[in-house]
Amino acid sequence: MVASKAKILRFIAESPSKVSFSSLKRHFNDTQPCNPKELKRLVASLIQAGQLCYSSHFGNSFIEISYDQPQAVSEHVVLKPPFSSLEALPGHCVVSLGRGAAFGGGEHPTTRLAIQLIDAVLHLPNWQERRHACRAIDIGTGSGVLAIVAAKMGVGLVCGIDSDPCAVFEANHNVRLNHVEGRVKIFHDDLEKISGSYDLVFANLRMPTLFKLWSVLEKKVANDSILVFSGLKSEETKLICDFYETVGFFVHQKRAEKGWSAICFARGSFLDEGAAPM
Repeated sequence: MVASKAKILRFIAESPSKVSFSSLKRHFNDTQPCNPKELKRLVASLIQAGQLCYSSHFGNSFIEISYDQPQAVSEHVVLKPPFSSLEALPGHCVVSLGRGAAFGGGEHPTTRLAIQLIDAVLHLPNWQERRHACRAIDIGTGSGVLAIVAAKMGVGLVCGIDSDPCAVFEANHNVRLNHVEGRVKIFHDDLEKISGSYDLVFANLRMPTLFKLWSVLEKKVANDSILVFSGLKSEETKLICDFYETVGFFVHQKRAEKGWSAICFARGSFLDEGAAPM
């Protein structure tokens, strides 16, 4: 296969696992020999253009999509660094995300997967009017990106909570960057201390925490509610699905990328006949 910039970007974006230069070379050598010097030149050109970047994981180098420029992460959501200028298209939202000490700019697959599910749910036909009256909570809000996306898509009130003071500082900064202070409130608090009932719950957390959440969460979620859980390894999804189905939810959608998974659960009458589970 003859390498090109477009093919390199597509392969790295769609690969289910991290891509090293060796695996990139193997991919393009599958059908015909690939000139490694030309491949290096193309990769270097994409890095210089800010479209790719190198990352290190356990001492190994990988090539990844760069989030130092605007990137579409779902059908209606673009993430961008604060210094980049980009106008949102009608029906879309652009989220400015600062790169702080605690969190990056949305590079991790679990962030993208959660945004994709939130985007899909909030664009179901029966949500056009309903979402403005909804309350959402983002547990372990981190950069605040999930809360900001929900607010920009019209959710009436979003509460973001985190136990890390650095995360709370950065989330508040991103809330101000996106001018959603009227809809998003960030708290340095535990879930147990947050009052109110919520229609939408977001949690990009690891599996043990997602199990433990329910003992507190069951007192916080409305009868008609949606849960969007990310932060799961692909092999962990069945355990989480089985557990939350026993407490009355069904799996509406799943997404996966590079060994990570996210799940959207629903219960009650939140989904109409046109939004059958997938």
